[in-house]
Amino acid sequence: MLALLLACRQGDVGIIKVEPGEPDVIGVGEEEEDPWVQPSDEPSDEMTDMTIGYGEIYFTQIACPACVGVYDEFDISATLKLHMPTSGDYNEWMTPIGTCTTNLYTSHVSVQPIQSSQNAYFNDIVLNPVTQGEWNNTNMLEYQYQRNTSYNITSEHGTIQNAFRTIEGFDSIEPYTMLWVDPSYAFEAVISKQGTYLSWSPAVNGAQFEVLIAVYSPDGASLLGAVSCMENDVGYMNIPGTYFQGFPYWSLVAIHMIRHKVDAVPAPEFNGYFQSHMIWEVIGTGHIE
Repeated sequence: MLALLLACRQGDVGIIKVEPGEPDVIGVGEEEEDPWVQPSDEPSDEMTDMTIGYGEIYFTQIACPACVGVYDEFDISATLKLHMPTSGDYNEWMTPIGTCTTNLYTSHVSVQPIQSSQNAYFNDIVLNPVTQGEWNNTNMLEYQYQRNTSYNITSEHGTIQNAFRTIEGFDSIEPYTMLWVDPSYAFEAVISKQGTYLSWSPAVNGAQFEVLIAVYSPDGASLLGAVSCMENDVGYMNIPGTYFQGFPYWSLVAIHMIRHKVDAVPAPEFNGYFQSHMIWEVIGTGHIE
């Protein structure tokens, strides 16, 4: 996950204070689970209802890279994990639908990984082995991501047909002022202590939508806290102002607009179910008042 999102969960600081100017806008086109339960070094031949792996494509677009201390507008990565069946849930960490929280955490699934000595593939996306049972590609280019497309997984251990379907991004986000691209006039959008209405299009049926707001001190030197709200993806969300009452006026914020799509499909060659998580995130800027 992008360092700025991890900052909300781990305490790093990524905001750089800027001065106002003329605007432009970006174009928007360890809580441990149950351990592994299969002691053998090879998968059994009996189908289970447990999880045998996980796939993720994380697509991030940053409105003002210089505002958060990075160089590129896009950060796109793909991850694959394969292992013996486990009762763990890779998506357990997600904020429940219809709630907001300030208690952000990541989760860990304990597994017995299987060998990873050769490249694996999401269709034609090459994934390199990084450790036992895990492959990734952290240098994907924007054109390599095919939206609304079914992907097969191919590895040295077998194939998972139609393992997941990718999602699309955004045609518009409001308020558009959160998408200013230059540090000299970024942070104009308001996160109000009386409540804030955010909207986007298109909405994606069957997806979930998270607005994660990381709050920094007015000088950008300290991370003060973060608020995550999750709803089904209907194209808009109201963020309660009560979560921001304790923050100083003109605190800087990074506004993470995150579309999630999670799924699980049977993987007969691996005798269990394969979990997937597609993530499309746009990071904008603003301030509290």
